[in-house]
Amino acid sequence: MLSTRKRLQISLVAGVFTKLLGAVNTLPKLLTLIIAISVTSLCSEGYAMTQTTGLNPVKSQLKTDNLLIARQPSLSTDNRISSTLVDNRGRFWVGTWQGLLQIDPKTGTAIASISLPNSTVTALLEDRRGYFWVGTTSGLYQIQPSSGKIENIALQLSSSRILSLEIDRAGFIWVGTDQGLTRISPYNAETYARMPNLPGTSANVMQSDQAGNIWVGTLNGLVKINPGTAKIIAQVPFVSGQIVQAIAIEPSGKIWAGTPRNVIEINPRTYKAIARFNSVTGKDIVALASNNSGQLWIGMRDGLVLANTYNGAIIASIFNLPSNSVTSLLVYSQQLWIGTMEGLGKVNTNLKPSEIPNANATLVYKVAR
Repeated sequence: MLSTRKRLQISLVAGVFTKLLGAVNTLPKLLTLIIAISVTSLCSEGYAMTQTTGLNPVKSQLKTDNLLIARQPSLSTDNRISSTLVDNRGRFWVGTWQGLLQIDPKTGTAIASISLPNSTVTALLEDRRGYFWVGTTSGLYQIQPSSGKIENIALQLSSSRILSLEIDRAGFIWVGTDQGLTRISPYNAETYARMPNLPGTSANVMQSDQAGNIWVGTLNGLVKINPGTAKIIAQVPFVSGQIVQAIAIEPSGKIWAGTPRNVIEINPRTYKAIARFNSVTGKDIVALASNNSGQLWIGMRDGLVLANTYNGAIIASIFNLPSNSVTSLLVYSQQLWIGTMEGLGKVNTNLKPSEIPNANATLVYKVAR
């Protein structure tokens, strides 16, 4: 049985249709009225939805999109392995642009980390007492690795932007910055010598030779320094590209310099550039390493190769790196440890015949974003 309300609705509809049939000439006006009522109804529903959600539908989508973007990893995050160090206890450390970590080189597991005022590590060094010296983009820190305690902060440097570190035979620490060199005490970071007028200004990289002299790569070639007197022995003013950003010294004494354009051999007695690697001409060389006379590992912005230094030929190219952009190289325990923009890899320094001319690196550690 129909309710009273239903009967009234049916009666009203019937009355409307009766009037329509009797007044056809009024149809256009009636249609206009119906359309107006429908539009008003839809707008009212839309307004009610907006009031319920509290957001304009279009604006809500934009806010959702922004929220999704905010949750993504920052594109400015830098995951490079800037330096590697094996300390006197055999522990493996990596300096990254996110801090200083100890890792298990077999499993790649992060074992410990040392908190720094500035997490952007640019250089690592261990002194004779087992203390670490950590260079960053805003200063130099001496750290007791067992406790992680910062013992000294070197303040009287040529610049706070540290680029390289080296220890001389007397145990003094040489600090290379973008504004010259400083020699400091390993005990209290007291300054013993300054070389702010270093030719080429920026001490990009340093390495000691077998005689104890320090070779410094600068923005204007190579400089050879007597660490005892803090005097320049010789200057190699021009190498290809002039900027020296990598150095390797073979067991035989050969000096190799990496530039943004090539790898140059420097005669350690005449200080002249005597050879170039034609096979990597035009490449940006950022890291070099040598453990055998006649072989040189060449790290570039776009890859890693092993070269024969006698004839300049490429022995092997290394693939499957964490990133093709190499940042640092370290030879240790018959392995080449390869720092890249995205993590740490390794490859055996004694390649098998089956691994020539192409070899694959093993991933050791990937920096977490």
